[in-house]
Amino acid sequence: MTEKQLIQLATSVGNDTMRELDSERIARVVLERLATEPVGRVGRSRAIAIRVSLGVAAAAAAILLFMQSPAPPTPAKEPVTVLHELDDLTVSELEVLLETLPPAAGDAAHPDPASVEELDAKSLERLLRSLEG
Repeated sequence: MTEKQLIQLATSVGNDTMRELDSERIARVVLERLATEPVGRVGRSRAIAIRVSLGVAAAAAAILLFMQSPAPPTPAKEPVTVLHELDDLTVSELEVLLETLPPAAGDAAHPDPASVEELDAKSLERLLRSLEG
């Protein structure tokens, strides 16, 4: 079968059915069915649609009211102090105390990588112990 034959066959599919179709008879049957169909179904579905719409509108109104209501005032927070013993110290006493504390890890001296390569085994062990604390 060639492509041309396939196209001709495809275009003729359903032609017989269309010729046998009586559009006037179908229109008569549809009109008779609409005349005998109860009207209540349309009203019932419309009532359901109205109820759903009212529910959605009420939910939207509640959300808007909630979003527009002012937030309750937050109580004033007191400053957080960790060590209450330090509260009574003077500035000079705090400075003396600060000098006695060990330096932070960021302030500690870090060896230069080039100089580490020049160290012998004992010096490397000492350096490692000093870094461990």
